[in-house]
Amino acid sequence: MKLLEILIFLLMVQTVFSQSTQTGNDTAKKSWPVECNRVEIVSSADKTIQPAYFYRAKSGKPRPLVVTLHQWSSDYSKVDGVAQLCMDNDYNYIHPDFRGPNNRPEACGSPLVVKDIEDAIEYAIQNANVDTTSLHIVGGSGGGFATLLCYMKIKHQIKTFTAWVPITNLVDYYYECAGRREKYGKYMDDLKRATSGLPENGFVPWFNQEEAVKRSPVFMDTPIAQRKNSKLFIYAGIHDGCLGGDVPFTHSLKFYNKVVSDFDYSDQKTLFSADEMLRFMDWQITGEPVNREHLAVLLERRYEDKVQLTLFEGGHEMIPGRILDGVKGRNILVLGDSNGAIAEGWVNQLKEERFPDFIYNTSISGNTIGFDNLGNKNLNTLRQVDRYMKDADQALNGMDKIFIMLGSNDCKAVFNDSLKLVPQNMKTLIEKIKTHPVYQKYHPEIFIISPPPYASDDKLIEKYKGGSERIAWLFPRLKKTAEEEGCRFIDIYSKLLPVWDNVSEDGIHLTAPGQKIIADIVLIGKTI
Repeated sequence: MKLLEILIFLLMVQTVFSQSTQTGNDTAKKSWPVECNRVEIVSSADKTIQPAYFYRAKSGKPRPLVVTLHQWSSDYSKVDGVAQLCMDNDYNYIHPDFRGPNNRPEACGSPLVVKDIEDAIEYAIQNANVDTTSLHIVGGSGGGFATLLCYMKIKHQIKTFTAWVPITNLVDYYYECAGRREKYGKYMDDLKRATSGLPENGFVPWFNQEEAVKRSPVFMDTPIAQRKNSKLFIYAGIHDGCLGGDVPFTHSLKFYNKVVSDFDYSDQKTLFSADEMLRFMDWQITGEPVNREHLAVLLERRYEDKVQLTLFEGGHEMIPGRILDGVKGRNILVLGDSNGAIAEGWVNQLKEERFPDFIYNTSISGNTIGFDNLGNKNLNTLRQVDRYMKDADQALNGMDKIFIMLGSNDCKAVFNDSLKLVPQNMKTLIEKIKTHPVYQKYHPEIFIISPPPYASDDKLIEKYKGGSERIAWLFPRLKKTAEEEGCRFIDIYSKLLPVWDNVSEDGIHLTAPGQKIIADIVLIGKTI
């Protein structure tokens, strides 16, 4: 009975709320900024002229490109507030038409739509100083629909896709509009025209469900290989489709489930269950959870570092301060040992806190700065750093920061007589990094993170005994090396030492709460 009551309530309230809640890329301005130029792009598909608004970044260095996609009933000419955000950050920007409003077959998810967006990206690359490793697509509502269509179909290597309150299933949307009657009749007519044809020469458009399925992102195959280095941000307002908007938030949740399942069908714990969706619908009615501020984040769920769903207190709208979150992410290389390699390690904790960042983690258990630990050259970072730099560049397509947290294994008992070599090994490692072609190309900032403490000998197995004294000796010398080499030094040793017995069970490796402390120290230090 509870499910029936919820569904009846949703149908009732949806008939009395209009499309008055605007998405975040709407603006009260009546005209485009003078810096944004109207341009014409010849379609590579059918040679028609496709207009767009375009801003060329002023920096002499390559800058990101932000592609924003217009709403359902709009076209390229409607002023887009994201343009000003891009200008403020000196990002390249383009706002294509991609066949205008979604009320004819050429628009609304047709192959021409994707081709026009690809053409717009190529136009921007040819006419501005674009960092081609930093391409971003953003859209809300109908633009969110087009963003997800691009996620499934576009050929370019896009770094981030950000879809706000999107339509994902045209079949569901048609019948949801039917349930809301006269108010949403326009959208039903749009879908009839888009899926069957225009009302010309006596033809009466009808809803072609088969065609609607073909144009719906939720029914498309996720291009797993092509998106393995991309991030997808999906935002949904809890009241959308109810008190505050046009598109039920369940469109977003179901699409999230679809993509996660395509990446890993066995990962059932990350998906939204039917019971959860019903509970969220219940929130619409009861107001739970209480004390929620407008646009406050209610829930964030992620699949690895590839897909994130954010459910917020709001309707059919955007959170202004988060529209360009994906563009602001950083490319980070991590060189570390077992504390960075384990599932609950500080690197994965950092990924949890900083989803927009792209983190390439080379941490491996037993890793050292400059010794062949256990006779294994793969555990010697000095031997492997050239490979790490090359592989990271291929995966990240750029590098902003390098985090080095090594030294714990260099302080094992077996290396006691070689301890004095460790500071010089770190110096050599930094010099090798700085002379590498990848560093010369991007000039990333280097951070040396101190190794954590060791426990006292009575709590250590034989191979680690004496490590506490060796770490204490090494700590100030690594700090000095970092300063001499112009690197930033992050002190986790001093902060963990007083609580070490509470955050390490074996005296060497940190528990999950201890790993979280490291991640928080990195974040609090404003290193990202």
